[in-house]
Amino acid sequence: MSLFKFHDSNFIKVPNLPNVVATEDTYNGNVFALDYDVTIDSVVYDVAATPLADATAAQAGDFYIMSNIIDKPEILNTEDYKVEAGEYIRSYRAKDIVGLFLDVAGDLVTDTYSGVAKGSYLVPRSLADTTDTMKWKKATDVSGYEVYLEVVRKTTFGAFTIDAGGGDVPGGYLCVVRSSN
Repeated sequence: MSLFKFHDSNFIKVPNLPNVVATEDTYNGNVFALDYDVTIDSVVYDVAATPLADATAAQAGDFYIMSNIIDKPEILNTEDYKVEAGEYIRSYRAKDIVGLFLDVAGDLVTDTYSGVAKGSYLVPRSLADTTDTMKWKKATDVSGYEVYLEVVRKTTFGAFTIDAGGGDVPGGYLCVVRSSN
């Protein structure tokens, strides 16, 4: 389902990049790096979203998070929404949203819902993780991570959508974006 949103309106004055092109199917709440002059189907794009190369890139905190509105009228279920390769992503740099609160559905985190609790830390995955390279994972130690999420509380966010007849996501998290600096 990959539901993701800013918890309140404090993000309105935060700069965002609306001209980033997806290099693969990307969902709200996914994290990625920016790559420049990328070719997709013989078309060269100035700025493209690519998975973080490795743990070092994830730790540097210079990653972006997708937050698009559902702008496709043919989408009947919110869980079907994604930005396909070659389409545009609206993205926010993590360093620009430190201190803001986010609602994150449990399926954006690769750890089990029961394994994540209040006070847990979530960090971006990378190509080194081999699967779900644009999602989040739980970390016991965030030393070395410049930007990460801290779970403030577990919520029902993402657990029920009228569109999907209930869905299969057990819940979500209210998180605050933290910085080690």
